[in-house]
Amino acid sequence: MDVNLTYDEARANLEQVLIKGRRYKADVFITVSTGKRFVVKDFSQKGYWERNLVGRIVIGRESRAYAALQGIDGLPQQFKQLSPFTIAVEYLEGRDLGSLRPGDAWAAVISQFERIIDALHGRGWVHLDLHRRTNILLVDGKVYVVDLASALHTGSLPLIGRCFTGLVGLADRLSLIKMKAIFAPANLSPQEQWMLRIRNLCMPTKWRPD
Repeated sequence: MDVNLTYDEARANLEQVLIKGRRYKADVFITVSTGKRFVVKDFSQKGYWERNLVGRIVIGRESRAYAALQGIDGLPQQFKQLSPFTIAVEYLEGRDLGSLRPGDAWAAVISQFERIIDALHGRGWVHLDLHRRTNILLVDGKVYVVDLASALHTGSLPLIGRCFTGLVGLADRLSLIKMKAIFAPANLSPQEQWMLRIRNLCMPTKWRPD
């Protein structure tokens, strides 16, 4: 969906600074355009090397990810790359999953989250940075995954793309298994139960129901 917003307008209508990025990290703020709020990730105010060695790569990759994944239910649909160093994405008003309690309809939440992961992987992409306290949101009962800065198009590799997506996508699957193990263990498939046992044997921190 088209977003009618420029970088200068985003700066002029800045509503709230969310993050003042440290070295090699973006500034993040909320802006307003035609009555809609957007989260803006901005490297434009950084030094030359930060803008070009980090900002240009991060913003370009995130913009390509949003464009390639348009139409997936559970991802933000409104976005615009405002400059080589800046991207604006629709603001979603909701709660991160880290704020939910163990009894808060987790089976339905996890089912939605799993469908989003399946859709991402089905298009040959992996997220690689799924955390329920930062970039998985519940908005009016609907799950959204945000922040595609780390997303990788593993399916683009000739011949081995599908296999590589499955391999690298284990990071996303483990995020799903962790949530199932803690909040909805009955939803674990036999394969996920096996993966959970192996993971708990290898790691000092165990994933078990709270």
